[in-house]
Amino acid sequence: HKTHLAQNFGRLVLASTDFTHLPAIMSRTAVNVHATSVNTTNISRQDLVDWVNDTLGFTYTKVENFCTGAAYCQFMDMLFGPGVVPMKKVKFDAKMDYAFIENFKLLQNSFKKVKCDKMIPVERLVKGRFQDNFEFGQWFRKFFDANYDGREYDAAGRRAGKKVVSHTNPTNSKAPVRGAPSAAPARSPARADKSRTQASAARSAPARNSPVKENTAKVDALTAELEELRLTVEGLEKERDFYFGKLREIEVVCQAEVDESGEEAKGTVKRVFDILYALEDGFDYPEEGQAADEEESY
Repeated sequence: HKTHLAQNFGRLVLASTDFTHLPAIMSRTAVNVHATSVNTTNISRQDLVDWVNDTLGFTYTKVENFCTGAAYCQFMDMLFGPGVVPMKKVKFDAKMDYAFIENFKLLQNSFKKVKCDKMIPVERLVKGRFQDNFEFGQWFRKFFDANYDGREYDAAGRRAGKKVVSHTNPTNSKAPVRGAPSAAPARSPARADKSRTQASAARSAPARNSPVKENTAKVDALTAELEELRLTVEGLEKERDFYFGKLREIEVVCQAEVDESGEEAKGTVKRVFDILYALEDGFDYPEEGQAADEEESY
């Protein structure tokens, strides 16, 4: 059973949030909006940024900053009130992809609570590219206008003093172009003559330090990139272990209920088991010996 659970982990993370016994937090449902060529109005990138900053008190400078998902979470709190988004869990200072994803999970859950049928393209948004965040930001502005009732809202107070970081994903930043010409400051004739003399002397001497400096810069860049990847993997592993542990607990509780009743699983418990042990394309049940070995090594 543990092997089957691990094979279907990706599907189970999504399915585990759909239990019907969860209480409804909001009585108000959202007005859904759908962008088409007929009802889509042009909202400039600067208009979007100014709207977020003026409404929430952020200091965003460009649309790419929306990739953290924090602004959308607070907008949902503003539109539908406390309880739709757990504000204590929103990472306003998120700097890494896995933290962005956590914010967008909170956003997607809030959509479900108010019956908003919009699917969030999380994988594209967290990369921090302009076009993806611009399109989603335009849609959300229309969604906001359709659902805002004009109530006053203390944005800073609801954040409880949390610092807001205007972050753009490093993968979207552009490195300076090598060999790009730079403007040189004006020089007096006397200084120009001195500079030409020094440059001539420098050309005649062997360039001993250039390769060392260049290699040092490369090493520093690779080291920083490696550290960033390490932190990303560490965060993903923690998230994986957390959800796997929750799903394992669900399996144990359901199995205990079946054992206690002495009957076959039925109703909600049967549905849970069907999801837990369903096969995905490309996977198959392991051989008996293999399954036993894996359970012993778990």
